Amino acid sequence: MKNLISVLLLLNTLFLSAQEANHNNQSFDKSLRIESEKLLTEWMDTFLAYQCDNLHPSLNGGVLCPACARIHGRIGDAVLPLMYLADKTHKEKYLLAAKRLMAWMENVHLPNGSWMNDVHVSDWNGTTVFASIALYEALHYHGHLLDDSTRNHWKQRLVEAGEFMLATPFIYSRKREGMRNMNVNYSASATYALYAVGEMCNRPDFQEEARQIAADLKNFFTENDTFLYGEGPNIGSKTKNGCLPVDLLYNVEESLPNMVYYALMAKDTDLLALVDRSMVTHLEFMLPDGAWDNSWGTRSFKWTYWGGRTSDGFMGGYYAMAAQHPEYLEAIHRNVQLLKKATSEGLLYGGMHYRVSGIPPCIHHTFGHAKAITSFLELPPLNITSSPKLPRDKTYGIKYFKDIHTWLISQGPWRATFTGYDAEYKIKGTHPMGGALSMLWHTQAGPIFAATMNQYQLIEAPNMQSNSRQYIMGGTPRIELMQNGTVYSNLDDLNTDIICDTEKDGYRFTVNTHLVDINQKTPSQGEIPITVDYTYTQQGIEINVENCHDAAYLMLPVISSPTEEVKVTPQEASINKSGGTLSIICTAGHIEVAPTDKDRRIFNPVPGFSFVPLRIIPNNPKKKIHLKILFR
Repeated sequence: MKNLISVLLLLNTLFLSAQEANHNNQSFDKSLRIESEKLLTEWMDTFLAYQCDNLHPSLNGGVLCPACARIHGRIGDAVLPLMYLADKTHKEKYLLAAKRLMAWMENVHLPNGSWMNDVHVSDWNGTTVFASIALYEALHYHGHLLDDSTRNHWKQRLVEAGEFMLATPFIYSRKREGMRNMNVNYSASATYALYAVGEMCNRPDFQEEARQIAADLKNFFTENDTFLYGEGPNIGSKTKNGCLPVDLLYNVEESLPNMVYYALMAKDTDLLALVDRSMVTHLEFMLPDGAWDNSWGTRSFKWTYWGGRTSDGFMGGYYAMAAQHPEYLEAIHRNVQLLKKATSEGLLYGGMHYRVSGIPPCIHHTFGHAKAITSFLELPPLNITSSPKLPRDKTYGIKYFKDIHTWLISQGPWRATFTGYDAEYKIKGTHPMGGALSMLWHTQAGPIFAATMNQYQLIEAPNMQSNSRQYIMGGTPRIELMQNGTVYSNLDDLNTDIICDTEKDGYRFTVNTHLVDINQKTPSQGEIPITVDYTYTQQGIEINVENCHDAAYLMLPVISSPTEEVKVTPQEASINKSGGTLSIICTAGHIEVAPTDKDRRIFNPVPGFSFVPLRIIPNNPKKKIHLKILFR
């Protein structure tokens, strides 16, 4: 009898636990959708405040950007979130705004069926693929809201866009023989765009082209870590460090999600398996606060801390695979929380310190990520348990990613990225090389270092923001030498050796590098070799330079909002952060602060942080630098 009672009690406990678990499963997905939809509504309501009305026929329906003082040609991507809200809320204002927006898009529509990315700035029309996806999803999910005339016109524009993509292999095909390379996000996204439009508009030729592009794309995943590559010109051979052109954010926010959608629609199980492995690898680079660590990619010149400046967002593609990977829900949740923190007065700012540094928000960020949030909200709800842990939550020690010659360190409360990634983009200096501490993050302090371009340039001027402040410099820690107005550092060095050693209580990186300018040229006096040691422990980071060259110094741009209290002496710099104090203690050399703007900071638009520019000068005969970075 006792045994029977025990069994019944156990079964009852299990039943109640199952009920509770089911409730929790549902509530997590529901709460994620509620908070995402709330943010989406806030964004789009503010977005409508910038939509032109009765100004001029060429402006009506367009949306003015408060940062760029113009209408972005990709503004039509907002048709999807507007149509979603029109259907969800039954409010006429969203439907009217969507119709007026697509009417304005006729201003950037070309006879060949494409849409221009910008008005009178460039003639680039490759982004037609993303406009097509937004318009297709708007019609697929919400076309019933439209009158026949509008719906048929939009569908005709989709057919014309499909014909443009079909006729433009230069942009969308992966058959590169005899052609210069085009970034892989275009062909990756064309798989979904062509297949979906082909299905909607009864164009099997579109679908066949999508299948061919997808078959070719299967050759563009790296052999060890399954990174998608092709974001850069040199895809025929690996670099000295065995790297190919990879960009984390273009992969997670455009290419991989769109390939997921295609593979699911077309039942391409082989491609889906590759993309699945690739998405798992890429998630390793999400920080515990939901930020994407794109401190090393070929196109990190468009990196923001929360994502990409003009890419769409990862939410839909990762949500589509969350049944197999419940941790993806947690990733979406954390990123949405970060997007909320970067939102002010209804618009998404291009970095965490844009607003406090007096930099206005480009509206591209808002409508691009509104589109991404909508794409996941369109998918059926999931009844799964969210994983409380992301890969980088765990204190796993160290992970090495051979295909990008990059290490992730997870020690106690510290997270760090150390990179020797040396695949260059079309322009020099887009990301650090030469053995760089490209990211340092602490569980309480948040980001401490975050790599920038080695030299800030408007590489894609229509898709970036000018620096409006007096001072600007790179945000990556580096050894630096200024000579005759030219900066020489280790960050552009292609002849660097990195040795990683495991020690008793941590990891030590020994970097043998050289000081060169952005074009990899040495100073007039000849080659300047430098050796730097970085040691990572649970207590903090140590940096050592045994023999710093005459006039060279260590540059440490420490992330710090202008609202934070900073104290600097020759031997110690301290910054009051949430929950404690970040201390940089110098035992060899002395600390100076480089010139700053009036708020005592230097701001860099990528990835959108203000920082205190600390310069550590060797002041002993042996030219030693020794410092510790602690949080207490």
